[in-house]
Amino acid sequence: MRLLEEIVNLLSDKDGSLTDALLKTKVLMHRIGHKELAGWVNDELNGYPKDLSVPDYRVIPIRLHGDVSNIAWRHPATQLPTAHLDKEMREKFRIEKLRQSVQVLEQLSKGADSLMRPVQPEFYALLAKGGIDPSFHIDRAWVQFEPTQIVNVLIEVRSRLLDFALNLQGELGDVTDDKMKEAAKGIDAPGMLASAVFGDNATFVFGNNNATTITNTVNKGDFASLEKAFRDRGVSEADVAELKAAVDEDDPIVVAETRQFGPKIKAWMTTMTAKAINGVWGVGIGAAGNLLADTIGRYYGIK
Repeated sequence: MRLLEEIVNLLSDKDGSLTDALLKTKVLMHRIGHKELAGWVNDELNGYPKDLSVPDYRVIPIRLHGDVSNIAWRHPATQLPTAHLDKEMREKFRIEKLRQSVQVLEQLSKGADSLMRPVQPEFYALLAKGGIDPSFHIDRAWVQFEPTQIVNVLIEVRSRLLDFALNLQGELGDVTDDKMKEAAKGIDAPGMLASAVFGDNATFVFGNNNATTITNTVNKGDFASLEKAFRDRGVSEADVAELKAAVDEDDPIVVAETRQFGPKIKAWMTTMTAKAINGVWGVGIGAAGNLLADTIGRYYGIK
């Protein structure tokens, strides 16, 4: 069986080894003359180092729990609030960046119980102040997430790699392994990998200073691109300023978790829709609704 066909078969079979598929993909990168593309494969196989950002699909929501007590009462395993914390601290206790290798994640996904990471005691006073009744104190705290969330991450890796393998297979056609490198010369393999694995709106350097850019109107989390998108569509400076205030006030973590826009963004969208209806904003009402939802959705990474 040919290498690319083996990879597709492994990835399309829910019981096929994802680790084996990644290892074979590493071999495939060399055979098509693009060994520099193996960086992402290596990170999935070996785990992501602390100085490297993890892909969005490896960022999952978590819950903060703790044992709290006072002189009269004790409440074990209580979910603790985080709304009183600043944005950086909220993220620390509400999202988890999974840096482990695929093989480790596969093991974690097989458990039946919730997965936990302890919170250092030096954070207890900060978590308690303004978060729980002053008569209580935190005895122990941890963040918690579920094995099913790990399963979803592994499905994402499998699906994205399968998209790349299928797209490459479609471009190469029925070619033998020994002729694969020659057949791949006219194919934009870096672009195909970036598009399948990372999606739109990203620039990746794959070694030897080769950059591949996947473009779209709005980049996730980049307000400058969001501002430009709306300015290009006739949104006034004042309305853009109000949008910036709405983005700053709504919690992006809640948006990502619920896949619903926050109250300030919804209010801004309502205002802009009314302006489209009244002709103040020169966009048709039908187009306005789609434009608002799609453009802002791309900013939050939910489109």
